Order: sequence, then structure tokens, then C-alpha cells
Amino acid sequence: MHKTGIEGRAASMAEDIKSTAEDLAGDASARVEELASQATATVDHIYGQVRNQVREAATTASRTVERQPLVALMAIGLVCGVVGFLLARR
Repeated sequence: MHKTGIEGRAASMAEDIKSTAEDLAGDASARVEELASQATATVDHIYGQVRNQVREAATTASRTVERQPLVALMAIGLVCGVVGFLLARR
């Protein structure tokens, strides 16, 4: 082979390698974007579920306090007493 033929072949191989590397990088980038999009959708879904559960719990607590205020005050007093006792032990 001639020197120019070898140089041309080496340049061609270099271009092929570069093209393949760019394709792989592009595929990896697209996959990362896809995974990030899926993670965002999952987090949004979970956030919506948690928000709804917290609203339901707050509504239930509110109804309980309205129906039985004395029991609610006793429960709050008990919780505060336990917290105070634990903090005093530190």
C-alpha cells in the first residue's frame, strides 16, 4: 500500500470511530433525558397522592375535633406532656 492510501484509510477509520462515539453519546444522552422525564412523572404522581392523603387526614382530624373537642384537647395535652418530659430528660 502507498503511504497516501494508509493515511486515507486511517483518516476514514478515525471518522468512523468519531461517528460511532457521537452516536453512542447521543444515545446515552437521550436515555438519560428519558429516565429523568420518567422520574419527574413518578415524583409528580407520588406528590399528588401524598397531598391528597394529607388533605384527607386534615379533614378527618378537623371533623374529630369538631365532634369530640374534649378528647382532642386531652390527646394534645398528653402529647405535649410526653414531649415536655422527653425534653426535660436531655
